[in-house]
Amino acid sequence: MKKLTTSVLAVVLTSSFALVNAQKDTARTDIEGVVVTALGIKRASKSLGYATQSIKADDVTKTPTANFSSNLSGKVAGLNVKSSGNIGGSVDVTLRGYRSMSGNNSVLFVVDGSPLINTYSSINTSGLAIDTGNTISDINPEDIAEINVLKGAAATALYGSRAANGAIIITTKRGRASQKLDIDFSSSISVATVNKETLPTYQDKYGQGYGPYYGPNEDSFFDDYNGQPMAPMYEDASYGAAYDPNLMVWQYTAFIPGSKNFGKATPWVKAAHDPSFLFEKAFTYNNSISVSKGNDVSTFRLSYQNVQGNDILPNTKLDKNSFTGNASYKITDNLTANFYGTYVTQSTVGKNPTGYHGFMGNFRQWWATNVDLADQRDLYFLNRQNNSWNMQSPDKTAPLYWDNIYFRLYENYVSDSRQRFAGNFSLSYDITNKINLMGRVSHDGFNYMIDERRAVGSLPDTMSIGPATGNQSSGYALINQKRNEENYDFIATYKDKFTENISVTALLGSNINVQRFNSNAQGTQGGLIVPGVYSVTNSLATPNAPIIVDTQKRIYGLFGQASLGFFDTYFVEGSIRRDVSTALPTDNNTYWYPSASVTAVISNWNFLKDSILNFGKIRASYAVVGNDTNPNQIFNSYSVATTFGTPAFAYNLTAKNANMKPEKTKSLEAGINLQFFKNRLGFDLGWFRNDTSDQILALPVTLSSGNTAKIQNVGNMRSQGFEVALNLVPIKSDNFNWGIDVNWSNPRSKVTELASGVENITLGSFQGGVTINASLNDDYGTIKGSDFVYDGNGNKVISNSGSSKGKYLSTNTNSTIGNMQADWFGSVTNRLNYKNVSLSFQVDVRQGGQLFSLDQYYGLATGLYPETVFINDLGHPVRNSLADGGGLILPGVVNTGTAANPNYVQNTTRIDAEGFNAFGYQAYPASQFVYDASYIKLREVALTYSLPKKFLNSTFLQGASFSLIGNNLWIIKKHVPYADPESGLSAGNVQGYQTSVLPTTRVVSFNVRLNF
Repeated sequence: MKKLTTSVLAVVLTSSFALVNAQKDTARTDIEGVVVTALGIKRASKSLGYATQSIKADDVTKTPTANFSSNLSGKVAGLNVKSSGNIGGSVDVTLRGYRSMSGNNSVLFVVDGSPLINTYSSINTSGLAIDTGNTISDINPEDIAEINVLKGAAATALYGSRAANGAIIITTKRGRASQKLDIDFSSSISVATVNKETLPTYQDKYGQGYGPYYGPNEDSFFDDYNGQPMAPMYEDASYGAAYDPNLMVWQYTAFIPGSKNFGKATPWVKAAHDPSFLFEKAFTYNNSISVSKGNDVSTFRLSYQNVQGNDILPNTKLDKNSFTGNASYKITDNLTANFYGTYVTQSTVGKNPTGYHGFMGNFRQWWATNVDLADQRDLYFLNRQNNSWNMQSPDKTAPLYWDNIYFRLYENYVSDSRQRFAGNFSLSYDITNKINLMGRVSHDGFNYMIDERRAVGSLPDTMSIGPATGNQSSGYALINQKRNEENYDFIATYKDKFTENISVTALLGSNINVQRFNSNAQGTQGGLIVPGVYSVTNSLATPNAPIIVDTQKRIYGLFGQASLGFFDTYFVEGSIRRDVSTALPTDNNTYWYPSASVTAVISNWNFLKDSILNFGKIRASYAVVGNDTNPNQIFNSYSVATTFGTPAFAYNLTAKNANMKPEKTKSLEAGINLQFFKNRLGFDLGWFRNDTSDQILALPVTLSSGNTAKIQNVGNMRSQGFEVALNLVPIKSDNFNWGIDVNWSNPRSKVTELASGVENITLGSFQGGVTINASLNDDYGTIKGSDFVYDGNGNKVISNSGSSKGKYLSTNTNSTIGNMQADWFGSVTNRLNYKNVSLSFQVDVRQGGQLFSLDQYYGLATGLYPETVFINDLGHPVRNSLADGGGLILPGVVNTGTAANPNYVQNTTRIDAEGFNAFGYQAYPASQFVYDASYIKLREVALTYSLPKKFLNSTFLQGASFSLIGNNLWIIKKHVPYADPESGLSAGNVQGYQTSVLPTTRVVSFNVRLNF
């Protein structure tokens, strides 16, 4: 046996980049091997003049999840993956930054050569958003054999505009030649628990109220009830009286018949069960089985997956079933038929709303710390009524601002269901051993139903439900959606060698893409007639007209590609595609996009042969990609509203554009790939730049035109950056191997051009006066809001007069206070294998970028958090009255001179903190609540034991392994208080804003894999 020391690789690495993340396992990756590229065509990786990166199937299957794309996090340099954390919620996957200011920036997913629909949808009403997920979750990860990520436009040009943001190419498992039926079985159970670092920590000194504003003289912390103190139950803050266990106070439970405290006062103390009591352990059961077989003529594979589980909140459930099959049959020696199909059903109950009116806004922004969640649970199950802590008065126990959370979860929930079929059929005919013809037809489509209900007794507020208008105290809404896509491909390929040293690969093809979408949204108006009957016909008033959308788009494409190889060392490749889109005006609906790339395999150079360099390649590419828009953007159309019971028709507020042109992206990239010491050390370094011009945007216009905005072709956005993928094998012996994989990237997108006279485009507008923007000559995703006013030395200026004396002066809401983009992100994965035991762990890092927290903006003002309770500079509780030594002096300066001749001196004004006045938005501008979104996370740990073959020789088992996996186990470092910096509203372009975010979970899974 060789000594271990002979296989230890000592390497000193220096780099100007902070390298962090993992990708290719060099023990399994042949750097000169074959990868699947656009249209499902296999190519030698050394000949490619653009960046690709492969992911082993095990890396996305070892962690059981309902949406496999969340497991892509940290596996590819430049790939940014963000999960909403909601049951059945969306996962946002972007590559190399943002290209479109207001359009789609998601990557294209392709399975066995055919694109799959990956739409994400949400219910959006006034202040409420329900993330209903994205459809790529329908892929069963157990069916995946290989994943290859195509990064640049040159790599994806043959797919057309849909792949302008990159493509993830998935190849599914196939049956293999075998004398018996191969059976693979996988079963896992996952347990998720709330990470309490991402839940609020509440102060424990003060209870319900906003200050000493109650009682007969409006100078007490309590109201009066029969001569005894009564908590201001109608308030939703914790800026009230100091807790005193000897003080008996009438609280809301005293006025609910059946309550254990009905008719009596109770001690004034902090609740024994804060809102963390609400969250439960979530269990997910994931079972998958497949059978396969093959011979020289035919192969087949059939699989079934079932996922069942609940989320961390009561009354949540997910049930998913997936049936997948593929087969190949050699009709003749030259003609082969291939089939792939998958049918998926998924239903969920209780997807949880975010947005300002999401229930977490109650817990994070407007809460009374004397309210016990165990009492709220018991009071709901007492009679299943809305017995809220936030009642109007002792005589009117209906809620004022907030429902009982258990009533909301069990009565006012959203359910949805989806049925989907995706599949393709192809015929491949070899005319000769050099020429192949392939025809393929693919279909992908689903029916989707969203069911939203609001029970009688709910809080009436400004949230509508479905097409309803105005306040709705109860109601029902139903949305039915149908989305279909067909692709018809014909591809001819040619491979040959002109001489011993010159090779050629070429293809010609055509594609017809047909996309259809239909949606019908209906709902009650004015509430329900009969409580508990959820039907549109059970409407108190005449329902509004349904909202119906019916669109279709076709794209006709022709394309060609040719690659020349010289001496198996130099490769030149070019492609061109022409698309005609029905979504664009006739005069502008045709667009071309070419690409070109060059590659040199430098390890073939004579002077580098027999050196420590095993493989080396330099590459460069340039591509132009066109892009169209959604259908129905050319001609103005009418919409119908029935606000007053009579249908009224009006033109669309955003004017369409009959002269619209296609968007155009110009992409340039270059890179180098080097592998040393028998592939024990290697890296792939790439640089890229994308410029997307003629962006299709809805820009504001003068109201005299009759419209608020008009769709126009304006602007340019540039995305550029570096990518690094590093692999290192420090130790390699007969029994023990240690591999390290690192990925790092710093994509940055900047708005370099807008329309004449336009300086900014608002992407999203939110409470707190905060907007997310595309601002001219600034990085995309600028966060704007009010900021501090500074003197010439950078000191914060404080008001010296009026009601705001002693508080910070602030600018208007147009100040730049942050940006949602990270400076860089990546991860590091360590893989250790000892005999039959393997251990891997992955650490993800994000550096830079900011987010605004509405939770802190309001929650600090209402006195929820420990930061509002401390001993001040005088040695007294800050919430004491000024007379009792309370209050605080905000650090900063005041101007004792004039505006023209300022004289700044240190602030000495003490502000009162006894009531709702001194914290949060009451004293600070929005910029105070912008936080660094950086983090370091232990993303994944996996321990696997594979039974040795010698133990299986006398059994019917061919293989068996047992795994213990942990996911999101530890947030090692973060700066956002009481929340996960990755949490947001949903997928999409608008990030950098947090409100009512759900807590994240730690997930521990146990998995068994058996092969028969």
